[in-house]
Amino acid sequence: MAQGSFFDFREQFAKAGQKKRAQADESQAITVTQLTGKIESALRTGVPGNLTVRGEVSNFNHHRASGHFYFTLKDPTACIDCVMFKGEAAKLRFTPNDGLEILATGSVRVYAQRGRYQLYITTMSPLGQGALELAFKQLQEKLAKEGLFDSENKQPIPAYPTTVALVTGRETAALQDMLKVLKRFPFVHVKILPVLVQGDGAAGQISAALAALSRAEAADVIILARGGGSLEDLWAFNEETVARAVAACNIPIITGIGHEVDVSIADLVADYHAHTPTEAAQVAMANWRNAGDAVDALSNRLRRALLQQLVEARQRLRTLTQHELFRRPGDLVDERRQWVDDRQRSLVSALTRRASLARESLHQLTAQFAQHHPRHRVAMARQQLGQSHLQIGRLMRVKLETLHQRLIAAGAQLRSISPQSTLSRGYSITTRKTGEILRAAADVKPGDVLLTRFADGEAESVVRDRKQLRIFEE
Repeated sequence: MAQGSFFDFREQFAKAGQKKRAQADESQAITVTQLTGKIESALRTGVPGNLTVRGEVSNFNHHRASGHFYFTLKDPTACIDCVMFKGEAAKLRFTPNDGLEILATGSVRVYAQRGRYQLYITTMSPLGQGALELAFKQLQEKLAKEGLFDSENKQPIPAYPTTVALVTGRETAALQDMLKVLKRFPFVHVKILPVLVQGDGAAGQISAALAALSRAEAADVIILARGGGSLEDLWAFNEETVARAVAACNIPIITGIGHEVDVSIADLVADYHAHTPTEAAQVAMANWRNAGDAVDALSNRLRRALLQQLVEARQRLRTLTQHELFRRPGDLVDERRQWVDDRQRSLVSALTRRASLARESLHQLTAQFAQHHPRHRVAMARQQLGQSHLQIGRLMRVKLETLHQRLIAAGAQLRSISPQSTLSRGYSITTRKTGEILRAAADVKPGDVLLTRFADGEAESVVRDRKQLRIFEE
């Protein structure tokens, strides 16, 4: 039997060794699940169970169906997948977004279904500013884009409210400060709606109170107020539900929240932003405080206007009494008589022309139809002509009678307002001999010769003392 070469022997030996090693590796192999468990066990023993990681948010995804947050936390050289479940995410005051640098606290565990490790976050906070400050800024930008802060959406504060609703905490200094101002106006009805002004449930109670007042239209103006405090204490007034309740309310709202340096989202949406509860009450009562002075000013303006009208009326009356009509009323009567005569002549002339035209037309018709012996038509034309004469005569008499009555009425009216008629009612007219009419005692002086005209004559007198007792003084 021939012996093989050295190389054949080495190849057979190597194959035998590989077969033995394959049988050993198969007996010692583990499953993927077992490997994942070992990796997770190593992570738990080698990595602290709770640690805080600093990084920048990237690829942020708010899963709407589950409410979980999924994103990547990275720095310039590395990144790690992160998840924050719905329960922890709901407690955040702000909403993470790409590019935001945060501090995330949680634990590292293996996500076996994908074969990768993740950071399971329980809490997070933004770097460089507080979570509440970031949440305030985010909500402010959101509502500003919707136009909730625009001045054209704000309602005017009523000038003289008779019913004021106070939405504030029960038995608080803010409530007492507002009542102290409102008690100065006992005719104003005050409604108090006590609500929580901080802590869990405060935003819901405030929103519900505003909605109830709006539905019932139970007040002329609403004051939403509370005393000062930290940003956390005032946070209920920065909730989106409160902001939208203020915007939706159909009753004007004045806010007085915190101190002068505090500005909440509710302040920005409200129809008027007062800096303190006391100032809010003062703004609501501003016009009532000066109502007495306003009434006095209006009374003075009315008095001046009436006096001005009286002076103008006297001036118009004086102008009328000096008119030519009242000095020579007969001229107007003569003018009216002449006008009537002119109208009568015009009317007679017009009727005469019309009658002549009618006669001429009749003659033409008679001549036209004479060749054909239209005796019956001629008779009818003659009858119509006679009726026209009668009708024209009646119209002339009626028109003349109407004009005559108007002339009589005008004459009677002029005679009733003539100076002679005035004298016949017991009055007199006093003049100087020059004919100048005297209208006041100050126009005469002792020694003046006066001429007094009565209805039945005249009397001459001399002024001796113009300071005699006036018969019309008491």
